[in-house]
Amino acid sequence: MIMPDIEKPFLASLEERLRHSNAFLKNLILSSVDGVMAADCKGKILIFNDAASEITGYSSDEALDQLNIRDIYPAKVAYAVMQKLRSDDCGGRGKLQSYQVDVLGKDGQKIPISLNAAIVYEKGEEVASVGFFHDLRQTLQIQKELEQTQMQLLQAEKMASLGKLAAGVAHQINNPLGGIILYAGLMLEEYELKDEAREDLNRILRDAERCKDTVKELLEFARQTRYEMRPLDINKAIVRTLFLLENQTLFQNIKIERQLDEGIPPVNGDSQQLNHLFMNIILNAAQAMSGSGTLTVSTRRGANNKRAHIAIADTGPGIPPDVMPQIFDPFYTTKEEGEGTGIGLSLVYGIIENHGGSIKAVNREPNGACFFIELPLSTPPDEEECLES
Repeated sequence: MIMPDIEKPFLASLEERLRHSNAFLKNLILSSVDGVMAADCKGKILIFNDAASEITGYSSDEALDQLNIRDIYPAKVAYAVMQKLRSDDCGGRGKLQSYQVDVLGKDGQKIPISLNAAIVYEKGEEVASVGFFHDLRQTLQIQKELEQTQMQLLQAEKMASLGKLAAGVAHQINNPLGGIILYAGLMLEEYELKDEAREDLNRILRDAERCKDTVKELLEFARQTRYEMRPLDINKAIVRTLFLLENQTLFQNIKIERQLDEGIPPVNGDSQQLNHLFMNIILNAAQAMSGSGTLTVSTRRGANNKRAHIAIADTGPGIPPDVMPQIFDPFYTTKEEGEGTGIGLSLVYGIIENHGGSIKAVNREPNGACFFIELPLSTPPDEEECLES
């Protein structure tokens, strides 16, 4: 059958429009800001756009020629995604909406994504699947920073309330303490007393002075102040924290070893935040040891003379390997309900970040855990020498 001449231009125009349509669709997929992947039923990748390359680190050619869709997902995750696609639970059969999952980058790193996917059917049979995914790393990082900020605000409010309470209690306690110290001293000076009585009065004076020092340290620890970075003695901050804790019931059967480098230069920090940092770690160590063991706190200057190194070690059971990666996560806790909120170590991590430092936890042999902290020195020694010369 000979095609009429009038139909030839029409078919040519239709084919041209189809080519333009396909080219437009291809450009639309390739230039999408979200990653786009499609694979056939055997897992061979058919579509891999530029955003998918940017997120995963694989080039389009690598993905199309060398990869199976199962290489993009961690073990068994691709199977789990297909199971959800075939169920009615996540947007209807053949669809998956806003499903958070990890994909594997070329370097092996797990990358959190939000996935929207669908099964492609042809005559009722599955022939392929297509997924549109958005990189969640920046979103989750912002969310984490917001959570840390919220927790720090809550902690600041809590410490502000504690500061007011401490100021009121200190006023009520310091007046009678002053009277006890004054009159005990007068009795020692103005009366002829037996040695036993003088010894008792001296003991009263010592204990009253100790109470006065405790109130002073508590006020210093919980004082209301704005965030202020300045040079400070890291050893004094540690000693102050230990002073407030070591006579508490929890520490009665804990031996505290101090290995403090007296020649360590000042660090650049906020004293209140660093007090909170040491308080949280030391309390955690004491609780891990169930109130019995050895706590070792050491300081030294770093090899490059630019950072202070602090180590806080205990002889408890250590940190389980499956728990270790999550210990600094907000609200993560292994304690029973009502015994912990899971914000202590996340606050510690936030304080360390605010100070431009670093922290890591390791298990010790044969038992126990150790937290290693690094904080920048206020003025490195070599710069001090330059300023003085």
